[in-house]
Amino acid sequence: MESNRIERIELRFKRRYRIKKLVNLSISILIAVSGVISVLFIWNYDGEKLLTFRWMTVDGTIFTTAAAAFYVVVSILEMARYTELTSRSVYFARLASAVAEGLIVIVVLLSQLPFSPEHMHIFRFDMFQMHILIPVLTILSFILNDSPIGRLSYRQKLRGTWFITLYAAVILTLILTGIIPAGQIPYFFLDVAHMPVLAFIGCFLFIYSVAFLLSHCLSSWNRKLSWLWFRGVASA
Repeated sequence: MESNRIERIELRFKRRYRIKKLVNLSISILIAVSGVISVLFIWNYDGEKLLTFRWMTVDGTIFTTAAAAFYVVVSILEMARYTELTSRSVYFARLASAVAEGLIVIVVLLSQLPFSPEHMHIFRFDMFQMHILIPVLTILSFILNDSPIGRLSYRQKLRGTWFITLYAAVILTLILTGIIPAGQIPYFFLDVAHMPVLAFIGCFLFIYSVAFLLSHCLSSWNRKLSWLWFRGVASA
């Protein structure tokens, strides 16, 4: 009797695990496809060529698309072996991707406020994909489907800001070298030539604080909610 019960539990666990991975695989494929299509669309629609990539939303979409495509491979291998292959580096890449998408959502929400000087055409195909669909799918996929690696230290949560660091390094280099002209600087706080030093530092500290808060919340929600896939799996 006990051996039969254990077998039932194992079968139930494998079934839930496979469904969980199939959901994650499907979402990751959808994110990757949507990311490629939306970036190609904005490239052709706006006609800004390389300047298209000065926007954090576009670069964040590319970052998330690459992470999703890689996770498709990981999910297939995990399903085949019924074994978690998610390493810490993959986990933190997914966390950084979710944080980047969380920041994109915040930016688009702020842009829709009455005092915002310019409202985004949020329902344009590429805008909707990059500002709504991909962020929502990425965040939910990470929180509910990714396997947690335990409680993170404050230093580990800083790894959720990987994309912000990468974007800042690249965009500031392009601005300082003149590749991005003054009139095409994407955000006011990146105009280092006319921005007071303290204001510049303050803006980046604020952005990193928001990113760290997102990293903290998303990693905590992931640790608490991802187990729901296996709730009741050991019940008789």
